[in-house]
Amino acid sequence: MTACASRRVLRPLLALSAIALVGSACSSLTSAPTTSAAHGPVGAVVKLRFVAFEPQRVTVHVGQAVEWRWEDAPVAHNVTFASFHSPTQTTGTFFHTFTRPGTYPYRCTVHPDMTATVVVVA
Repeated sequence: MTACASRRVLRPLLALSAIALVGSACSSLTSAPTTSAAHGPVGAVVKLRFVAFEPQRVTVHVGQAVEWRWEDAPVAHNVTFASFHSPTQTTGTFFHTFTRPGTYPYRCTVHPDMTATVVVVA
């Protein structure tokens, strides 16, 4: 292979390698665990939008918090479990740290069809 031909082959490969490297660096930044000063490590984020919980099922470890983010303004929602609940609001966040393994269903009392589940593992 001539020097010109090998440069023509190497240039696209180097460009693709650079794109892959940047992409992997960005994805590792966005998947890094977050921490709430008051609630410890956040194991999952649930968005309230389009009159739904997204995702509808999350799994966290004991000691991790779930963060709910209201992104459906001006529609008001709440996060209601059997033993605790968030305020009804249109914007903002709510955190809860889970201390025992189990399956925890919850809902929005404003919208009866809006249901989801948190699974807590040891």
